[in-house]
Amino acid sequence: MHLRRAAFVIAPLLALVAGSASAQSALFGLGASGGVVDAADRQFHFNEFHRSDVNVWIDYAIEEQVLLRATVGRMTVAAHNAGQTVKVGTVTYAGPDDLRDRVEYGLLSTSYDFLEGNWTSGVFGGVGVYRIRPGDPGPGLQPVADASETVWGLHIGLDARVKVWKQLSVLGRVTVHVPQTNPHRVLVAADAGIDYRF
Repeated sequence: MHLRRAAFVIAPLLALVAGSASAQSALFGLGASGGVVDAADRQFHFNEFHRSDVNVWIDYAIEEQVLLRATVGRMTVAAHNAGQTVKVGTVTYAGPDDLRDRVEYGLLSTSYDFLEGNWTSGVFGGVGVYRIRPGDPGPGLQPVADASETVWGLHIGLDARVKVWKQLSVLGRVTVHVPQTNPHRVLVAADAGIDYRF
């Protein structure tokens, strides 16, 4: 799932719906954000957020305060066994501290917005598909690598938008991802980005 491919799919769709959306105010939104992510399935520390999470989305206003949002993105997170020991039979392996996985994801969310003039906050949640691409732990350490898998998962979060010009806003968003890997992961992403409504 590459962001460039997703952009090629989203752009023509936007062109098709722009004409019908022009008669009504701000039915659609398009945005992009990037930020940091922390694998919080073992413990959560603010100093363990690292790059990176990048994503793009398109949404549709079902009602004035209710949005349906489709998002595609990619994050790089600490592997589950990073810095841990793994015992296989009688052999113990030590996972490198810097072992990282790439996670590509597609999400479908419902968001409820609280409208306050030029300031909008929201809560959202939904389901998604997560593709785990494990990092290479190095020669002889393959037992500590996470499984390469594609799984479904859940996500919830909070965001806030501040209008800066006409329909253009800057936003901050915190998302908790819970892909149903084995073992389950809890990934917390904190992003900043832009959002345009039309």
